Amino acid sequence: MNSTDKILKNIENFDLQELFNQSINNPDPEKRKVFNSLYNYVLDKKQDMIIKKEHFVI
Repeated sequence: MNSTDKILKNIENFDLQELFNQSINNPDPEKRKVFNSLYNYVLDKKQDMIIKKEHFVI
């Protein structure tokens, strides 16, 4: 596992609310972009896990 994969694996366990708060409230606009991207990545991963569950129905 390379270092990028390790970072992404660690961020998947991060609190979504904290990422969201940072994406809105961080004073640095560039950091807000990074936090927003991380928030969307983690949210997407969590949604994928839910959708893959056998009992999930749309």
